[in-house]
Amino acid sequence: MVCFALYAATRATTQAYRALLEPWGLTYPQYLVLVTLWLDGEQTVSSLGDRLQLDSGTLSPLLRRMESSDLIVRERRSSDERVV
Repeated sequence: MVCFALYAATRATTQAYRALLEPWGLTYPQYLVLVTLWLDGEQTVSSLGDRLQLDSGTLSPLLRRMESSDLIVRERRSSDERVV
């Protein structure tokens, strides 16, 4: 029963945020990326994925869409790590 309650609470939270973010054209995952960058500052894609618990297959397309919408700037560092 606890698992279902947690699932329902998570789903309700996501739906509430969806309605609030829609006027800005943001998705909930995009919002989480922006909040994380605001709180923690510039970081590598790998560390951002760790913080958000997203794998690169999910995070990279999300960041590409955000970059094409001018929501973020990605840079390649000389160490070949991508920084957001």
